[in-house]
Amino acid sequence: MSATSFTYVQRNRKMVFGPGVRNTLGAEVSELNAQKVFLIIDGGAIALRKSIEDLVGNKLVSTWTDVKQHVPVELAESARSAVTNSSADLVVCVGGGSSTGLAKAIALSHRIPIIAIPTTYAGSEQTTIYGLTGDRHKQTGSDAIVLPRVSLYDAELTVDLPISVTGASAFNALAHSVESLYATGCNPITTAIALEGIRAINLSLPLVMSSPKNIEARAQLLYGAAMSGISLGDTSAGFHHKICHVLGGAFGLVHADAHSVVLPHAVAFNAPVLPFEMNQLAHALDCRQDDVAGSLWDLAKRSGVPSSLAQLGLHRENLAEVATRAAAEIRTNPRNFDAASIELLLQGAFDGVRPLATN
Repeated sequence: MSATSFTYVQRNRKMVFGPGVRNTLGAEVSELNAQKVFLIIDGGAIALRKSIEDLVGNKLVSTWTDVKQHVPVELAESARSAVTNSSADLVVCVGGGSSTGLAKAIALSHRIPIIAIPTTYAGSEQTTIYGLTGDRHKQTGSDAIVLPRVSLYDAELTVDLPISVTGASAFNALAHSVESLYATGCNPITTAIALEGIRAINLSLPLVMSSPKNIEARAQLLYGAAMSGISLGDTSAGFHHKICHVLGGAFGLVHADAHSVVLPHAVAFNAPVLPFEMNQLAHALDCRQDDVAGSLWDLAKRSGVPSSLAQLGLHRENLAEVATRAAAEIRTNPRNFDAASIELLLQGAFDGVRPLATN
């Protein structure tokens, strides 16, 4: 990668970090000149409903709580109809990646802005990527309108996040940064952002897992997730992400859990042809260059997140179909692949074995 010849596009985004920044929501709504707010809150954040509604005030026209992962097409159409009926000119989404995903589906069709208040570490609030699932297939795309104009990162809202969700969600974010080091569109700026995200997550995740009420560590983890979201949004989803999209869209696996299982094995597959990137990753993870994939697996184990596809309910006889579907979805990758090589990778992920060090 040349440090003197590349293109980087700065997106139209505002990020506000700090305990209590949710209380600025009303001011942010006014700054966007919105008059009618459509509020989305997922199940994990439902306890915040009354306080968020109060912050929006008399501009609130509807609150939507029917949120599902991978954004089924039928659900998106129902929510879009509700937005049409309410004449909303702004969407506020509170919760995890599924809440943000539904807000993006609305922004895509109605061309209205989003304010996101993430309560997990998905990072999707920092990308122009949207996804809709129908007929066992997750269709993704990119449109500038779906990037939230404002994201409010309030670590206080993540303290009650179940520890199992915390770890898997953080690995979702980590996967964004790791793969963006070699994804299509990467450049020195996206790499710097990605490495910052990796360092922040690697340092803060063990602290959060051992002390879930640690606000400072939670804030650092949110920061790492945001950096990871930017790095994914400014590059592209590649090999690892496409496999996870198949696992979620076709087999209903939880998106974050799939990331925590597949990431070490996807990195192990590509490591032999990415010595420079593995060196960068090793420094960010504070591990040996030949054992980056194993170190990611170790971090997953220490964090108590799923480490095998069998744990997630996938059956061994499904692996061939996952591999075939993924091979058809993946457009580019540093290392040549086919369905057979992906299936071999998935065998290791299914069994939950620690990836071997690379030569």
